[in-house]
Amino acid sequence: MNEKIFLAYDLGTSSTKAVFITNNIEIIDSEVAQYETLYPKKGYAEQDPQDWWRTLVSTTKKLLGKTGITPDQIAAITFSSQMQGVLPVDEQGTPLMNCMIWLDGRGAEFLHKVYPWPRVMGYNPFRLFLKFLRITGGAPGLAGKDVIPKIIWLKEKHPEIYQGTYKFLDVKDFVIFKLTQEMATSTDLAYIWWLMDTRKKDGKTRNEWSKTLCKTFKIDMAKLPVIKKPTDIIGPLTEDAAKELGLIPGIPVVCSAGDMTGAAIGSGAVLDGELHCQIGTSSWIAGHVSDRKVDINHYTGCAGSAFSDQFYLVTGHQEIAGGALEWAKNQVLYSKEELQTKEKKQIYEIFDDLVSSCAPGAKGEGGTHLMFMPWFAGERCPLDDDHVRGGLINLSLDHDRRHILRAVFEGVAFNARWALETVEKLYSPVDWLAIIGGGAKSSVWCQIYADVMNKTIRRVAVPQEAGALGAAIIAKMAIGEIENIEEVKNYCHYDKEFYPNPDNRKLYDFLFKEFKKLYKQNRKWFKRMNT
Repeated sequence: MNEKIFLAYDLGTSSTKAVFITNNIEIIDSEVAQYETLYPKKGYAEQDPQDWWRTLVSTTKKLLGKTGITPDQIAAITFSSQMQGVLPVDEQGTPLMNCMIWLDGRGAEFLHKVYPWPRVMGYNPFRLFLKFLRITGGAPGLAGKDVIPKIIWLKEKHPEIYQGTYKFLDVKDFVIFKLTQEMATSTDLAYIWWLMDTRKKDGKTRNEWSKTLCKTFKIDMAKLPVIKKPTDIIGPLTEDAAKELGLIPGIPVVCSAGDMTGAAIGSGAVLDGELHCQIGTSSWIAGHVSDRKVDINHYTGCAGSAFSDQFYLVTGHQEIAGGALEWAKNQVLYSKEELQTKEKKQIYEIFDDLVSSCAPGAKGEGGTHLMFMPWFAGERCPLDDDHVRGGLINLSLDHDRRHILRAVFEGVAFNARWALETVEKLYSPVDWLAIIGGGAKSSVWCQIYADVMNKTIRRVAVPQEAGALGAAIIAKMAIGEIENIEEVKNYCHYDKEFYPNPDNRKLYDFLFKEFKKLYKQNRKWFKRMNT
């Protein structure tokens, strides 16, 4: 077997996945290793960066061992990764603390120092509209989970670490440094640090750190990494890294992209105005657009795309989706002892059967509809509210686990519809969406998405691998084998389409309105309870 292949790493919130992908962008095999997220205090979410490297090494060696693929077949190394992490490193690339990952909201308190009264949606109008929107096209949310409040927190609470920081790196950036000894980030990651100038000049985005914004926040611009395009090659694999991984030195290491950016390519919804939705631990609605727009009230706007000179990626990101199903599985439906005796695949197949046996709207025998709110970790789009929390509401004695599961499936879909509504108002309505993510393996969930959204849903053939497939396509672009965005369509395939059931239209439209009212009528209560 002498076929050229790509080695793609998916650095997720809970694991590293190494994937071998053919030159025709087909999955050969994969290997996964888990790591832990630490929650030392309320609002904190950290990971040990050495865990990323440890799992990268172990998955690579196992994948080589079980596939028989030889290192000389690897055309490039590429990535899809979690985004908005902040890891300070010294000049040798040694981490100075654990990484504050995307879920970390410890910096929220310092936003109030940056944005004094009077406020519009919590922000000083001048700084928000005249600086952020003009320069970046967006702004940090109030939840404190963006990069700017994390850096401000570090500067305020641990000035010795800030002073000792040579560069701030995101998750992917640190691993690429370990591979190449080069420190750089990609345009899509830099975009949502909200410190990069994303305006267009002569038809192309500038993609450079903004001196104005760095000065505003008193962030030393020298501590920010060099910005590269996702399709740039950062450097060759070093001898030391190659030896540790069981590879050969010199393999091109592609700058690649964050999970959302890579998945947008892997979804196949790559032309201007096409959208896709994701059901992973978190969720989003996203798509490539040529014009930069923003809805700051609903935390919706544009980020960087893999086609960084040509397109933006409009995004409505939501904190919890499949994570809510994991919660229901682990905390409500099964004990740890029971889970140890059950096959994971079998559990999710049982879930699909249970949901299918339950009436739409999680309607009990007494006619009561059970509703679920998936805001377990606050919410970004369309709420931008760190105080809101999730829950089951309207429970009655005739509800059982079938209704709980269906309510979870539907609640996540209602939330996604709300994000879609926000994105469509910025641009224009769509007739169909591609769907990706591990949750999309459930045909039942895909059908619920189609029914709730009233849209045709096209499922990517291997939905849980969209990020890795997108990363491989980016690598194929990096080595010059794909020249334009239209060619990407040739490498993206769908296995099934799901059409809205007209019989459920009236019910789901009604429940969607009530879902939105649940938040609007209770947001002050959430704030009182969770401040």
